[in-house]
Amino acid sequence: HGGGTIGGIAAMLLATAMNTKGKPKAAMWEAILPVTVPPAAATAAESGWREVVADGKATLDGEAFIAMNRFSVLPGMEAAFESRFASRDSTLTEFDGFKGFLLLRRDAADPDGVTHSTWSLWRDRAAFDAWRRAENRAGKPKPAPPAGKSAGAAPSGGGQSSLTAGPPVPTFYEGILVLESEKGV
Repeated sequence: HGGGTIGGIAAMLLATAMNTKGKPKAAMWEAILPVTVPPAAATAAESGWREVVADGKATLDGEAFIAMNRFSVLPGMEAAFESRFASRDSTLTEFDGFKGFLLLRRDAADPDGVTHSTWSLWRDRAAFDAWRRAENRAGKPKPAPPAGKSAGAAPSGGGQSSLTAGPPVPTFYEGILVLESEKGV
């Protein structure tokens, strides 16, 4: 907290009010193009739920790593953007540690301009990093075409394409508690 004085508490409240900028706003997304891999071993007990032991003091160990890319697709280009993802040859399921992928479409406009997001779920950060270093992964940035030639940038290529207002914005998460069925995430 802001300290043990009235001034410290007031400073903390003021800083919180300045950072919060109002009530939290829900963002709803529609999942399209799901890809999942069944887990190697059963993750649930006989009841269908697994038991997680927590003592209320120690942090739970991470169970997954999530890589998210946020895209601001230009108005009128949404179908082309989604089609480009749907038609690409994905190799994600060939990589050790891959658990799942979703292309998400925001269901309403938002002031941040983000219209689409991708989520890839991995066993851990090391599995994700191995995929990023792989030469045969889909979406790996390609060398620049020779002068005078043009090539369309893939939405996952890390750069800006003619379909988006800018490059994707990556965000990474540690998944603390993952629920998955025998079909996967």
